[in-house]
Amino acid sequence: MADRSGQLRWDSAKAQLFVDGDGASRPYRVKDAMLGPELGPQASAHLDGLRVDYDWPNGQPKNVRPHGAAGPQRRPKPAARPPAGSEEFVNPYLFIPARPRTGRNSDLGDRRPGGHHRIRPDRWSGRIAVTLTVNTPLLLLDTARAQHAANGHATYPVLMRDGSPHLPATSVKGMLRAAYEAVTNSRFGVFAGHGDRLGHRRDVGTSKGMVPARISDDETEVVLLPGDTPVGGQSGRQPVMHAAWLPQYRKGQPTPQPRIRYSGPGARAAVHGDFVEAEVELRRHRSNNFQYWQVLPGTLTPLPASAPCRPSAAPTAGGERKTIRGWVFISNQNMGNKHDERIFFTCTQDPVPHPLTPALATEWENLIRDYRQAHRPQDINERPAAHGNGRARPQDFLGHEPGKTAWSPHQYDDAYLRLKAGTLCYAAVEGGKITGLYPVAVSRALFDKPPKDLLHPTLAPASTPDELSPADRVFGWVNPAGSGAYRGQLRIGPVTCDTDPSEAIEEFPGDGVALAVLSNPKPQQGRFYLTPDQNAPQQPLPAGTPKAKWFTGKQGPRGRKAYWHHAALPDGYWDNPAPGGHTPEYRRPDGEDKNPVRDDQNRSVLGWIRPGTRFRLTLDVDNLTDTELGALTWLLTLPEQHFHRLGHGKPLGFGSVRLDIDPERTDLGTGGHWRTYYRTLAPAPQRAAEPPDPLCRRLAAAFEELVRGRPGGPCPELDAFRAAARGTPGSAVHYPRTTADPGPETKSYEWFVENEREKGGPRLSLPSWHTPQLPIDPSNHPSGRQPHRGTGHRPAGKGKGGTAR
Repeated sequence: MADRSGQLRWDSAKAQLFVDGDGASRPYRVKDAMLGPELGPQASAHLDGLRVDYDWPNGQPKNVRPHGAAGPQRRPKPAARPPAGSEEFVNPYLFIPARPRTGRNSDLGDRRPGGHHRIRPDRWSGRIAVTLTVNTPLLLLDTARAQHAANGHATYPVLMRDGSPHLPATSVKGMLRAAYEAVTNSRFGVFAGHGDRLGHRRDVGTSKGMVPARISDDETEVVLLPGDTPVGGQSGRQPVMHAAWLPQYRKGQPTPQPRIRYSGPGARAAVHGDFVEAEVELRRHRSNNFQYWQVLPGTLTPLPASAPCRPSAAPTAGGERKTIRGWVFISNQNMGNKHDERIFFTCTQDPVPHPLTPALATEWENLIRDYRQAHRPQDINERPAAHGNGRARPQDFLGHEPGKTAWSPHQYDDAYLRLKAGTLCYAAVEGGKITGLYPVAVSRALFDKPPKDLLHPTLAPASTPDELSPADRVFGWVNPAGSGAYRGQLRIGPVTCDTDPSEAIEEFPGDGVALAVLSNPKPQQGRFYLTPDQNAPQQPLPAGTPKAKWFTGKQGPRGRKAYWHHAALPDGYWDNPAPGGHTPEYRRPDGEDKNPVRDDQNRSVLGWIRPGTRFRLTLDVDNLTDTELGALTWLLTLPEQHFHRLGHGKPLGFGSVRLDIDPERTDLGTGGHWRTYYRTLAPAPQRAAEPPDPLCRRLAAAFEELVRGRPGGPCPELDAFRAAARGTPGSAVHYPRTTADPGPETKSYEWFVENEREKGGPRLSLPSWHTPQLPIDPSNHPSGRQPHRGTGHRPAGKGKGGTAR
């Protein structure tokens, strides 16, 4: 626990960092050595205004860290770290903080827009000419002419119109809208699809509290079937497991026939839900941690459903064998080392009934839907068969790796969509009450709140014209909850390519370039998507926060997702192959046959727009206030080597573009200036009192001063946006993985598995933009501490740059 809390303050005159402690009589200077690993070794103006916790030994700050972050813990000395330059990476996305929009002034707050019916004398109208220059290859995909292979792989040509690259104006508008929302901290334009509670896989240890259960024939009760062990007894010392073990599979190998079938000639295999009788023997697990009843070969007998369900017989002499009656529970070979299924049976006492409440039934249905949404249907139903042509069945075991093990029935069998008579499941029981029903013992579970409930009301999409935030007023609004819309005060004219098509387009022969796999968004990954405090979204969840505490309390979304510009890539990085023979991050590594891997996981492109290509476009605006226009010009006058992100493949480094105002073609004026022009009809009037270039920069500077509150003051929205636009020179950018270099067998899930290990996993969260580096090997990183800033994954200009989403 921290000794004190406070706020960092950067004194630009002294070039020193101070902390204003809560209740302290004076500020204290923070030297570099006092900063914890989350904030890095270098004090900077970017830390100004950051809420922090710190220790107070010997009358001075120590271990200064973001508010809520875990303090340093004593840990065993970690194993030897990888060589310098290969131990850290930057996740391809970050979040622009979105703070509650309370106390905003009229221009940045919510209000009705100015309308289109007249030109207002004190507001800006006219045209802004913009040049868009491509910095990293731009992917413009012609989806209408895509080529689709039988295995689901798609190959895209470049989108063309009249012989030139076609950049849709809607794409540019979408890019600008997202950026404008972020820097003005407007309401989210869209926040649909986040009303359902998300799920997560529970830790293996939670299975000790699961009790086998069956839904009664009249669908009114949940009947607990705890075997010989009382409810809650599995958490004791060397307990006997509730369910009996039914040998079915050969560990780690596909099993064409179950190891134990019904007794008798030509007997079939048991199926899920069968009512059976069997002789079982008490055995001790090789770990010596628990005991279990195992079905003996030749003793499994099917019973008619009408047979009486009586408690199991008492053990025979010696207490090691007995006869049981129960129901066969089969969840398929869904783990690489699985060898047994289960029989749910009654103990020496009668089964224990509990009411099946509507809440339990609804929770089950929501959980099964979450299971279905966690995977693509083709991942379950369209896997290639292990041998020969055709497709494997969902219940087929194809290998140890995730996606190759058998799928559990609730993932594909619609019979599991609702609880009905005879459904077998596991019940979580607390204080004698059932708190949840689950399809398997180590199951997914739903978080307490859906993301929608964690979004501050001032950030939710507007529902009336009076609630329109700056981005809604400037770019337009459609009521997500029903009727109502507004056209907006900005229109983007046609986008034309100034570069000759032969120079603008890089074409690839044959089947094109096979791109790396892009990951789907995973908002249920709370360590990357949540902040512990809605009022300070720039702060990540403290390392080690258990999953059960995600999506609860005052937590909130981290903000708006953005993608890092991939800075300081080495010369020739976008060539094929990359320098030094390495596979660049944007290419999918070749398979074992040395050929590009093309399947339904990735895409190929037949060409892209070369760096250096220039496009021209115009932004027509009307009735914008100084602040609304200032925010727009702020985005169009970013410092040198700062870039917007456009098009497809942004996680892989594609689509960094530079926007610049062309003053020669820009024509802006207030309503008063336009009134004078129309009265005089002068041939070449000057609309405004100053030329376009200084005018736009003055308005941009005024907007920044407004949102910062004072010159150089903190503004997480602007600081994070500029950090993303600048990139992280010296650090590779790619999806989490446990190897420095991509390879054909590299899998992102391995990093998350290592990070979430129940024993010793550091459980790191996505860092803020201040110190974005994460360790390649989470197990080699002390728990609860983030990497130092500045120790890049690779030195700038050497090795590979980064990618990923």
